[in-house]
Amino acid sequence: MSIQHAVYASTGLGVHDRRWIAALESCGFTVEVRTVGERSDGDELAEAVAAVSPAEAPVLAGPLDTVARRLVGLQRPVIGLSWGYDLQQGHSKAVSLDELGWIRELDGLVVDSPVTRDIAVSLGLPGERIALIPWGVDLEVFTPDGPRATASDHGFDPGCRVVLSLRTQDDLYRTRDVIEAFARAAAQDPALVLVMGGDGPLASEHRARVNHLGLADRVRFIGRVDEHELPALLRGADLYVTASETDGTSVTLLQAMACGTPVAASANAGNEWWIAEGETGREFEVGDVAALADLMADRSDTSALVAAAQARVRARGDWARNQMSMREVMTSFRHPPRHH
Repeated sequence: MSIQHAVYASTGLGVHDRRWIAALESCGFTVEVRTVGERSDGDELAEAVAAVSPAEAPVLAGPLDTVARRLVGLQRPVIGLSWGYDLQQGHSKAVSLDELGWIRELDGLVVDSPVTRDIAVSLGLPGERIALIPWGVDLEVFTPDGPRATASDHGFDPGCRVVLSLRTQDDLYRTRDVIEAFARAAAQDPALVLVMGGDGPLASEHRARVNHLGLADRVRFIGRVDEHELPALLRGADLYVTASETDGTSVTLLQAMACGTPVAASANAGNEWWIAEGETGREFEVGDVAALADLMADRSDTSALVAAAQARVRARGDWARNQMSMREVMTSFRHPPRHH
């Protein structure tokens, strides 16, 4: 495979950024990385990307509203990378569709869910310039077989039922709803416990709320979890929950499904491509704390849901396969910038 050059532009180097960079490298690209703060001067990023050699190297840039829009018009292919929330509507970080018409100027766009693709088309970007590449998981690592973290590993009594949350503790992911729902569910089931991974701006508030509710002995905050620790953590959970306002394709949701962990997910447009109520998992309306509490306390047999969820991830979410689509994306969308 011949080696080609590509540029990756984003606001930082978080876990998702590193996955995209690794995907490009797996496709045979040498990658030049350029990052810029969300509030920095847009000219700074454009100048940094324009200076990368060779001049024809395409750039993969996202999120759309804070990064890709700053690069439209460069004399090299600019391929936008949607992070889901940057196009979807009806959530706390939504960008008005009236402010997104510029995306029709992109040479290409990578999206990870059909709903995001459809919004881009409605904004005037031709469908042939859009690549649907859903996030995926390493299906050799995230399997139901292998070590599993037990309730005792978290300091709980053996036999406790573990509810697991791993989303960033932030308004966008509605982690307050997880705690409030757990408080209701815990009153119904004395064996129920909650493990909350991740961190974020609401972390201190969450700890204070748990203490106020008198649930400190039934909730564990474990902070950020390394990728290699996730399979055992997911396998040991009795339920994985995500209450987010919006998603494209949530990697952790797919990892839970691949590990055979029952899932309860908010019925946002991105999640609904993966979670069909009563088929591959359980759904609740965004913000419906009572419904989430009922799902946490539910002891129904989930074996059929788990099997169907694993099949769906194998069919759509094999990252070893999905990431290879990036080679065609970066070499096909090479037309001069379009202006309307």
